[in-house]
Formats: sequence, structure tokens, C-alpha cells
Amino acid sequence: MFVLAGLLSAVLARCILGLVGQAGSMVIIVLVAPVVEEVAKTGSALLLDTDIFLAHMVFGGAELVSDFLNRRSLWPGLVALVLHSILGIATAWLLGYVGVTIAVALVVLLHGLWNYTTVRLL
Repeated sequence: MFVLAGLLSAVLARCILGLVGQAGSMVIIVLVAPVVEEVAKTGSALLLDTDIFLAHMVFGGAELVSDFLNRRSLWPGLVALVLHSILGIATAWLLGYVGVTIAVALVVLLHGLWNYTTVRLL
């Protein structure tokens, strides 16, 4: 079920972000995308009662495949796989100590900080 959760969240996030606006906008990249992606990943894992870390990892794998096919480069996708895996570990760990809302909010903050930093550095 974690594969389904990860793939479902990847498709859902892409659809929502496609409706929201231009993917290159700093507001979308730093503020909107982290919220959409973290809610989709964690929400689908909880909805399907499956492993949160593994669902996040599958989401990252879907980004890897998409990046490789669209950019013809492996590195951005590998970074996405690692990032989403780390965010999945953080979410699962936080859920042991705080509720879902706080756990997701903290991981959204981490994700947004990562996106901001990478956009500024690259």
C-alpha cells in the first residue's frame, strides 16, 4: 500500500501544483509546494494506513523518474529521492511525539527552507 500512497500523492501534488500556477515562482517553490507535497504524502499514507517513510520515499522515487525523463539528468532526481526520504523519516519520528498537524507543519517548514536554500544557491 505504501507504493500506492507514494504514487497517489505524487500525482495529486503535480495536479494541484499545476492548477496553482507557474512552477518557477519563488512563492510556489518555497511556500505552496512544500504544503501540497507534505500534506499529500502524509495524508495518503495515513488514509491508506501504510508506512509514512516508505510513502515519502516512493514519492521521491517518482520525482527521480520524472526529473530524469524531463531534464535528462539524474542528479536532481536523486536529490529529490534523498530529500523526500529524510522528510519521511522526520515526519514518522515527529508523529511519535506530536500530533499530525504539528508534525506536518514542522516538516513543511523544513521542506520550505530546503527549497529556499537550493533556489538561492542554484
